[in-house]
Amino acid sequence: MSGLSQTMSAEQKQVLSAAADDLLLLARLHDREPDMEMLQSLSSTPARDWFALQVKGEGMEQGLGLLDDGLSDLSPLRVDELWVDYADLYLTFGKRIAPNESYWLTEDHIERQDPMFDVRGWYAHYALAAKDWRMRPDDHLVHEIEFIATLLRKENEVAIRDAGRFMDGHLLLWSADFLGGAAQRAQTPFYAGLALVTEACLLAVRSLVEGITGEPRRQHIKVQPPSADASKTAPFLPGAEPSW
Repeated sequence: MSGLSQTMSAEQKQVLSAAADDLLLLARLHDREPDMEMLQSLSSTPARDWFALQVKGEGMEQGLGLLDDGLSDLSPLRVDELWVDYADLYLTFGKRIAPNESYWLTEDHIERQDPMFDVRGWYAHYALAAKDWRMRPDDHLVHEIEFIATLLRKENEVAIRDAGRFMDGHLLLWSADFLGGAAQRAQTPFYAGLALVTEACLLAVRSLVEGITGEPRRQHIKVQPPSADASKTAPFLPGAEPSW
């Protein structure tokens, strides 16, 4: 059987590597609040130039503009607001959304459930593991994005197909809910923009994998947890309601 590693062009391999770089940058920005050194480095370059892949679309354009706006003022007060916003979105449940798959795919919004153990199985297949699942579960947004980047760097048929399948069966089942909620509820334009840019990039990477492998996206049935307010888990749609 001939694999993609034999049939991929040098250009395709280069694009996959660039996509992995973009994903790792996004993972870093979601991983922890940026320190002043990183903020200054980011602000020295337009957000569009942070990424190798030139992703198009309304969400991407809006998100890039918000990132630039969010870095236009690095006064101590604004930086403090940025760090508080990060904590509310990722650490304290202050926005009533969670960056973990199990929260979105279980009826009672409970973390560290079956989706996490399924994700752990994917990691183990590639001899990978989350550093400390009690501190940050395996199905955290950062871990899942880093896993996709790792698969793209392998440049072989199985790994690239698995990247697409993992996105279909896991990350893309819930990323729009979390990132859409973050885009709507963030108090700073930086994190609203990061959410929009991340979802646009994830969809672009999935399309890239489909184009290279020829394997179309798989449709998975998503369990919809009951909610008194459906808008709280609805994917972000630019212009659908007030936002940055």
